[in-house]
Amino acid sequence: MIAMNFAAYILFIFKCFTLIEGMLFGKNYSILFRFIIGVFNAALMVVMAFNIPINLLYTVTVLVLYLELLVFFKKSLKDTLFVTVVIMMNIMCLRGMVISLFALVTDGTLYEVCSTPNLFLMAIFVSNILEWLALYIILHYISMSDLRFAMRNRTQSWYIIIWASLCVLFMFRSSGVYVRDDNYPSMFIDHMSYCFILLLSFYYLLIYTFKINRAAEIREINKRLSKALGNQMKLQSALTRDAIFSTQANLTQNRIISGLEIYSESIERLNDEYDAWFKFAEAKIHSSDHGIFYKSLERENLLENYSRGVEPKPFEYRRKGDDGDYHWVRLVLRVFKDIETDDVLVFGYAFDIEKEVNERSILLYNAQTDLFTGLYNKATTERIIGEEIRKGAGMLLLLDIDNFKDINDHFGHEAGDVVLKRISELLLLIFRQCDIIGRIGGDEFMIYLKDTTDISIAEERGTEILTRLKTGAEYGEHRIFVTVSIGIVVVDEKIDSFSVAYNRADCALYRAKRSGKNCYSIYNESSRIMVN
Repeated sequence: MIAMNFAAYILFIFKCFTLIEGMLFGKNYSILFRFIIGVFNAALMVVMAFNIPINLLYTVTVLVLYLELLVFFKKSLKDTLFVTVVIMMNIMCLRGMVISLFALVTDGTLYEVCSTPNLFLMAIFVSNILEWLALYIILHYISMSDLRFAMRNRTQSWYIIIWASLCVLFMFRSSGVYVRDDNYPSMFIDHMSYCFILLLSFYYLLIYTFKINRAAEIREINKRLSKALGNQMKLQSALTRDAIFSTQANLTQNRIISGLEIYSESIERLNDEYDAWFKFAEAKIHSSDHGIFYKSLERENLLENYSRGVEPKPFEYRRKGDDGDYHWVRLVLRVFKDIETDDVLVFGYAFDIEKEVNERSILLYNAQTDLFTGLYNKATTERIIGEEIRKGAGMLLLLDIDNFKDINDHFGHEAGDVVLKRISELLLLIFRQCDIIGRIGGDEFMIYLKDTTDISIAEERGTEILTRLKTGAEYGEHRIFVTVSIGIVVVDEKIDSFSVAYNRADCALYRAKRSGKNCYSIYNESSRIMVN
């Protein structure tokens, strides 16, 4: 009988942990852990059944259960109390009903059942099996989300805690009056009825609470849906009002619903097919934007992204207008599933952002450009050249105006400005459009020749700069003759950062200055100097 009680109680503990983990949302414990806890509690129950009165047994069981939940799941005192009294109330009512039935079957009293070890162990065994079945039914028919909702609701949770606690106290009193007193031989019927009514009233309270929760949840869902629908309608209205055109398509059926009328050319050949429209529209897109257009609007890409839960992002592209010029457009997409047909639909709204792009370009130009010379500023020059150096080989030229302070002192700062503009114009004329040219200081310029390590090209460019500057710069009635010193370094696989390349170019520039200025110096092992 003791072994049977052990097995039954361990089964009950296993099912009990499933319920508790669902309610308290704590750590999921292993089978071995549940088995150890089951053995410990089963041993404690059997020992207490032989040695202490039933009310004391209930008291110890409540405390042990509460402490175990508090230690294992580390939840709040209230949540732990909620779970404890709910489980304990079920245990006590079912056990009271079983003891009453045993008294009825054996034609004895409640006291005789509780004071006879074998009979009491058998009653506990049967109650453990019933408690396991009760938990099975609860887990099968009662939603854990309902229980957790009741626990989170402060008012409801305290109602349930108070009523379950009162049921436990009523059971204590019933056990004291009916079980321990031998003067009431037929009170097992009252006791069983009492346990049944308490259990029934508790479950009615739970079911009533769940109904209230469901009604409140439905009201909340309807409220959210109503708000979302209102927001969607406002958004739809705003998008339609501001859009230059809109389009709608059924992606699943490969069909354009609306939007083809925006094209002035004859489009009867498209037969309202999305794929045919896509190819037709792609031909009107700037070649540089074909990649983003395909990625964002191709039908299979849209369907795949929707299946993965990826929301389409607004994208910008250049579209050929009726005037034959390309204009910047931003397309906003909304992809969703039709509730009735399960087809995936897409809405597209296009906005004219030509003005916005132009303003953005101006801001970007101002942020990257030295406004006086029109070349890149220091920060932009260093950043872009650093990126190019990481990509591969090239050549870096560092140019410094000789005796620039003397020009400012002798002719004035306005004359110095004329010299700076003259050199800037000269650099733009001599170097390729793909080369990077920037002003990095008051009288210092930096040039990066991409995709070449042919030192003869750098020598030609350096010589051309020095030669063209011999004509000087006109300033009013004066002609200001100016010279520059240039440091050149070949950027190869040995140079992996901007700082290394700059330091070597600066070293070559320093040698050019020491060699009499008006020359260029190439950084290499022999540090040879070329003078013009």
